[in-house]
Amino acid sequence: MPGTSIGTQEAESYLLLRDQGQGRGRAAGVFSGQKAMSVNHGAVLDHAFRVAVDRARAIFVVEGAERLRGSEWVQALTGETGHPMASLNQYCLERRVNAICLTRYTIHLFAERAAREPTPHNSGAVARWRVVVDSW
Repeated sequence: MPGTSIGTQEAESYLLLRDQGQGRGRAAGVFSGQKAMSVNHGAVLDHAFRVAVDRARAIFVVEGAERLRGSEWVQALTGETGHPMASLNQYCLERRVNAICLTRYTIHLFAERAAREPTPHNSGAVARWRVVVDSW
């Protein structure tokens, strides 16, 4: 995962354990073999996931899921269980939004563009160089 010393599997395992009601300390046991792990890494991961879900909630609407939080909301949105981060990112990408769950990037919405004639960046230069062809 960007900016961490853990992989996606460990992070998702941690989030699922937290969803099952385990405290940060116990759930952070999935990180026990990791080196250079911050003591408060669980809190950082909880916060980062909460921010990602809040961003997704601002983009996607799930009817009847107003009170759901975290992985439960992701499951209601995607219909997937067991991989909250990967399923949220996949859902976003399939709907022309960049992956937003624990990435280094801000949110980008990739809108559909209709085919049209390209617009030059310097429209003044195009007008100056227009060629007029006279008939003989």
